[in-house]
Amino acid sequence: MGPLVSCIIPTYNRAHIVGRAIQSVLNQTYKNIEVIVVDDGSQDNTQEVVLSIKDERVRYIRLRIYKALQEFLTCF
Repeated sequence: MGPLVSCIIPTYNRAHIVGRAIQSVLNQTYKNIEVIVVDDGSQDNTQEVVLSIKDERVRYIRLRIYKALQEFLTCF
């Protein structure tokens, strides 16, 4: 198995498309991947959509303060 590849998906109020984005990553032929969804304080049901995906490769981080995402991503 090759090295772990991390795919970071930043989101804010995108419940209607975040599931499709996650599935797109999970459907890749390369399987040693993790999906990290960083939610910048969404007010819709983004959290429910992400948590409904039962795959151990998916991680969900919810930031409590809107616009904290830019600060969070500078850590990488």
